[in-house]
Amino acid sequence: MYNENYAKAYKLGRREYNQRRNRRENPFLPVLDEVVPGALALPARSLHLVSIPLERIVGTATRGRTSAFAANFMPLLEEDSEFASKWESLYNSVIDQGVNSPIKAYEYMNQFYVIEGNKRVSVMKFLDAVAIEGEVIRLIPPDDGSDESKIYREFLAFYEDTEANYIWFSRPGGFTRLYELTGTTPGERWPGSMRNDFHSAYMRFSNCYHRLGGGKLPITTGDAFLIYLEIYGYVHACEAFGDTAQENVRKIWDEFKVRAQNESVVLLMEPTAAEEATGFLASLRTPKRLNAAFLYNRSPSESGWTYWHEMGRCHVDATLEGRVTTTSRESSAEDAEQTIDELVKDGADVVFTTSPVFLNAAIKASVAHPGVRFLNCSLLASFHHVRSYYLRMYEAKFIIGAIAGALAETNRIGYIADYPIFGTPASINAFALGARLVNPRAQVFLEWSTLRDHDVQESFRRNGVRIICNRDISAPGNGSREFGLYRLDDDMTPVNLAMPVWNWGKLYETILNSLLSGSWKNDADDNGSQALGYWPGFSTGAIDVFYSQRLSAGTQRLADMLRRMMQSGEFNPFSGKIVSQDGVVQTDGDDELSPGEIITMDWLCDNVLGTIPDLAQLKPEAHPIVRLQGINDGRRPDPSTFAWTRPEKEETT
Repeated sequence: MYNENYAKAYKLGRREYNQRRNRRENPFLPVLDEVVPGALALPARSLHLVSIPLERIVGTATRGRTSAFAANFMPLLEEDSEFASKWESLYNSVIDQGVNSPIKAYEYMNQFYVIEGNKRVSVMKFLDAVAIEGEVIRLIPPDDGSDESKIYREFLAFYEDTEANYIWFSRPGGFTRLYELTGTTPGERWPGSMRNDFHSAYMRFSNCYHRLGGGKLPITTGDAFLIYLEIYGYVHACEAFGDTAQENVRKIWDEFKVRAQNESVVLLMEPTAAEEATGFLASLRTPKRLNAAFLYNRSPSESGWTYWHEMGRCHVDATLEGRVTTTSRESSAEDAEQTIDELVKDGADVVFTTSPVFLNAAIKASVAHPGVRFLNCSLLASFHHVRSYYLRMYEAKFIIGAIAGALAETNRIGYIADYPIFGTPASINAFALGARLVNPRAQVFLEWSTLRDHDVQESFRRNGVRIICNRDISAPGNGSREFGLYRLDDDMTPVNLAMPVWNWGKLYETILNSLLSGSWKNDADDNGSQALGYWPGFSTGAIDVFYSQRLSAGTQRLADMLRRMMQSGEFNPFSGKIVSQDGVVQTDGDDELSPGEIITMDWLCDNVLGTIPDLAQLKPEAHPIVRLQGINDGRRPDPSTFAWTRPEKEETT
């Protein structure tokens, strides 16, 4: 009897076998005790009857008849063999009655190795089934501190809450982010209805994703699902079916490609607007006027951060008058999506969302309005549809630190940080290194303005700190002089000495000119699938340092010299030997930290006295932004995923 289905499976098996042989890989089923010697002696726990995702069944427990199957579980024995007849009979039985008994398998690091039932797995994989029932024994490896071990520990906790074993991530922090996006809390078991809703949403997404070729991208389906949830939201994911879900996935395909790239974010360190294109075709391609909208999360009169951005908007009004019309709106993070829609309806061509809390709203709006340009003021926005922008403020903080070190007679300097998010340690450490440059004995006492039930000023008083670096500017509606670098005089009145300047207007002008000139697209790569971020510093005039005439002539000369060296690119604050609090040498000799290492910095220099707080230690108002980009949540980005352009390369773009 001709085994028609076995013949097709056999062909798939031989193809896999030959491809792996050509790549000098093992063509047969991996054997657990060979892949992980000693695995069968690890602590074990019975999970009893479990629905096993077939895509996570990767091998067999013992050598046995591994040569009967290729590495994809398709058969390798000849079509006239007894094995082929049994396989075909099993296939017919499964078609008629389903799988009538569970397989047995070991689970190791959420991958499954079959103890009993290889042919059942083979048939079900041939049928493109999603899962198979199995009696599972979990083997628990020791925690070796690796990323794989961290991911597995996160998975174990997630599994206890959800019993979901079908989702996996390529980096630590994925399960933490999944809790956030689903609005659930670690340690709380999901009810059956939510488990079903989540499973259905994930499987619908997975089918759409793989139908469009997601299996060819070097990220897990779970990684891609997080992107999907970040853009559309969990509720929408649960409600999207059929063509709607497929179209949603298609619209954001470039986002999956960006996340799959080794260098997912290209930092434009010295952004410049190219000369305006000329000629008839250029006149059709480039806009003559632009409507630019600025979205604020607080009023400029109440927030120094927003005030800097408002000054930038006013700069655009003055320098690009007649070519760019600007407008601004205030919104909460919850209402941002609706506010952005209103701005687009009012004619906005480009929308600057000036806070990281607006990132998700900007991403959703960018998909809904593909003809509008969206930017988000943050360091870690790695999305194709939304460009990020920020300033290298750590350069200015280095100079402020040098001034503080020169003035600190007791070697004790205070630094008040706000949010423990990526980017903040760079400013703290640059300040500390600047202080040490002129005063090797300088110590920086780190405090956080967002801590619960904590009196910063009392802490400084107790430690004898009189030279303090605080927020960069005070809001116009706040009469306080406690901003920038100041000294507390004998009656504890602040005397301002220096302050960093966020010159957003320079960057806004450059970005808008690139749109007017038609050079916006030239910043992207050939296939247009890169995530781009603007990150200028002293060399572009986007930051500066103002200081008081109270400073001595020598201190002023020092500050000017450091500014010039950073403007010309001669000096990087994060160069030479730098040691962190835990004694680790972060750079040594002539080395310097890369932009990616500076952005993802999650450590403090050894002359900083203080720690980076956890979310639970912070005031509620700090939680939204820290949940997005917080340091102590296990989601540190890989520094190698940042590439950057240098000035000379920028000139040829």
